[in-house]
Amino acid sequence: MKKRNILLAGLFCASIVSSCKIGGLELQKNYEYQPGSTVDPKINKTALQYLRERGKAPLIANDTVFKYMQLGLEYAGIDPTEYEKAGRTFIFLGNNAVRVLPTTTTAGVVKTTSNIPTAGFWFDFPIMEKNPDGTQKYAADGVTPVTHPATSWNEYSPQTLKNYFLYLIGVGDLGFNNLNSVNQSLPTLLPAGATAGKESRLGYLVVNAAPNLSLSGTRTLTFDFTGTNGKGFDLEGKFNLKQNNADFSPMVMNDGTTVVTGGIIATNGQIHVTNTLTVPSRY
Repeated sequence: MKKRNILLAGLFCASIVSSCKIGGLELQKNYEYQPGSTVDPKINKTALQYLRERGKAPLIANDTVFKYMQLGLEYAGIDPTEYEKAGRTFIFLGNNAVRVLPTTTTAGVVKTTSNIPTAGFWFDFPIMEKNPDGTQKYAADGVTPVTHPATSWNEYSPQTLKNYFLYLIGVGDLGFNNLNSVNQSLPTLLPAGATAGKESRLGYLVVNAAPNLSLSGTRTLTFDFTGTNGKGFDLEGKFNLKQNNADFSPMVMNDGTTVVTGGIIATNGQIHVTNTLTVPSRY
């Protein structure tokens, strides 16, 4: 059985613009939590309105932080009214959670140097390359699958992405008002037993019924490229949230993703924003 293990960081890099490479998986950390913040978390609008106002046609020029999430939702065929229904916990993906592009800075001007991602969903769940006969292409070692980072949502199957975005809508209320340092699970719109397509590495992600942590307490991702253990999505269609330590600590999803902005109160539920790889399984 050909497998690969990847560690997700339990810690985060100190700089907003820096990145850290852990177990071969580059994680761009954009940590913005402000302890003791007194900013009013109520936005007086639905989650859908908030998404669209900061999406591909923003209310404020260039405030397109959820542009790639919105494009993914549209490609996947998610009914937008799901973001207007009450009593939910929404996980929003910042653009860096989808793709981080390489840049260079000259005289204070930042320019993108390539459209090939170096982090985010498109990089961390790359597209599997196939041989002419449709079988998986492997590197010369015969073990490592040949992949390439996606440059568009269109490289994934709509059904895989539909399941992914359904997973990011929790049914119930979870936030700073009721979380502590112990994981709490919340059911999502993703049906139990759903699986990811084999067009990307997500389809080979082994999910478990219990935590799979390293000795240092970081989460381990295992991929099964030849067997039938790769499912991609949480077995029960649930996600975990917890506070990292105690009051005024950041929120963590599925023991591997730090919420950069949490506890945004929409008129129909809470919104928590991630800006790094957001894995669709608890274990």
